[in-house]
Amino acid sequence: MTTRISKVMAAALAVVLLAVITISGLEGSVPSLAAAPDQITGGPTTSLQGAAVRNADQEPAYVQITLKGKPLKLQGIQGQQDVLVPLELIERGLKVKVKYDKGSNRYFLRRDHVVVQLTPKEDGAWAVVNGSTQVLPYEWKELNGQPYVSFKVLTDHLGFTSTYDASKKTLDLVPHKLNNIRVTTRVVDKSIPEATIKVEYPQVGELKNKNAERKINGILQSKTDEFIKQSLQETKAGPPVSGHTYQFLGNYTVTFNRDGLLSILLQYYSYTGGAHGNPTREGLTFRLSEGKLLTLDEVLKDNPDYRKIVDPAIAKQLEATEGYFGGFKTVGKNPSYYLKNDGVVIFLPLYEYLPYVNGFPEFYFPFSELGVKASKIAK
Repeated sequence: MTTRISKVMAAALAVVLLAVITISGLEGSVPSLAAAPDQITGGPTTSLQGAAVRNADQEPAYVQITLKGKPLKLQGIQGQQDVLVPLELIERGLKVKVKYDKGSNRYFLRRDHVVVQLTPKEDGAWAVVNGSTQVLPYEWKELNGQPYVSFKVLTDHLGFTSTYDASKKTLDLVPHKLNNIRVTTRVVDKSIPEATIKVEYPQVGELKNKNAERKINGILQSKTDEFIKQSLQETKAGPPVSGHTYQFLGNYTVTFNRDGLLSILLQYYSYTGGAHGNPTREGLTFRLSEGKLLTLDEVLKDNPDYRKIVDPAIAKQLEATEGYFGGFKTVGKNPSYYLKNDGVVIFLPLYEYLPYVNGFPEFYFPFSELGVKASKIAK
């Protein structure tokens, strides 16, 4: 079974989430999707080499990049954590539109209605996707005058899946047709004496079924309204004893957007005093044809016995993890999950089975191992 536990520490995630949202997209306000397409199709742009600086690093380990099995002319390199692909390959080989804005030192990658804004910093490339600030940066390197970025930008946001062959040092990328919808970001920004509240949340548009569109947007709006309501209630007791103001932050990531399905991971962070804040998350998966919010049982309806696969696999992984508290038996009646790549990510509550520092335990199961097909889920 393919399983994994998230390596992102909850405390680090909370700090980064606090930082990137507080400074509103790194430099200035977070752009809306309405503005981003203009930036990628026009404006003060230059060649991809514009911001690159030659590094004096040692010779990299090259990785062959293939597109649906066909080798591409340009190669990737092995980074410290991920395979890095040159932006020139993304533009020429993968046919993803790439523009560089010299004034802001930002790159814009666009595929259909998805716009990924990348801002290179010393610790990586920070991303804003359709106006939503992403929590952690992507590995980034500039080599011989060319910028390279982690392939995960493609698989996380632009509808690609990947397969890496370590023996052949080959990364195969497969593009999938995205749903013909538009996801935009709305921002709630409140500041009161006791607290700062800032939430970026999604709304969908251009669905053929407008009733489904209203239903989905209503659910997404209600999640935001509830978080803000709870946040305001937390402030009634006054500021934390430490003297700092409360912080309530939220953002989201679209993790799956094809085959008539839309999966979104909502992430929240609340600081109400103490050594650290409290991150929470919720995965939402919708069937676009009718706007229905799907449980994992409904997603995996073709295999009602899927727990016989996931429960022992998760238990085995937890038992092999240092600090495991014990006690896991089953994912339960309504597991928390989101769709990603060609499968399902099931995640467990923070601090229930592992220490806080381990974050949310995540376990990825390909659809093929679960005996289902993504194309059939939406029917």
